[in-house]
Amino acid sequence: MKAVTSVVSRMQSLWLARSEKERRLMLLGVLMIAPLLIYAIIWQPLALRVSHWQHVLPRQRAALAVMRQEASMVRSLRAHVGHTPTGTQLLSLIEQRAQVAAISGMLSELSPRGAHKAEAVFTKVPFNALVRFLADLGARGVEPARAELAPSGVGLVSGSVILAAHG
Repeated sequence: MKAVTSVVSRMQSLWLARSEKERRLMLLGVLMIAPLLIYAIIWQPLALRVSHWQHVLPRQRAALAVMRQEASMVRSLRAHVGHTPTGTQLLSLIEQRAQVAAISGMLSELSPRGAHKAEAVFTKVPFNALVRFLADLGARGVEPARAELAPSGVGLVSGSVILAAHG
């Protein structure tokens, strides 16, 4: 506290040592610099943060919407866990999930390979859609046992996948 009063008394003595003209000039300088300091220290950083969040917030809202949609899909997938399809159930499950994934038109052949396996042959299917389809089946107890895929265009693959139902 003593240091503060010492600084204040020194500033007061400096102020009083100046002529009236110098004091007015110093006061005018302070009044001109104060708005610039307020702008530089307070307003500009706040404006930059507002601008930043105006760009970031819509992307985060879109990501939240996707997460909510995925969460509802996860809930529906969890409801199907525990049920192991066999035979024709397995084939119909694969066909149904291919339709949901919008890749059924690229599923050129689907054939059984025993009681718990099936082979799906795809032609020019988008790789990302195929991965989502396989993940969807995996959540339902059907996983790829073997995959033979080859590129057939930008982002497209063709080949076969052996799918096995696990209990």
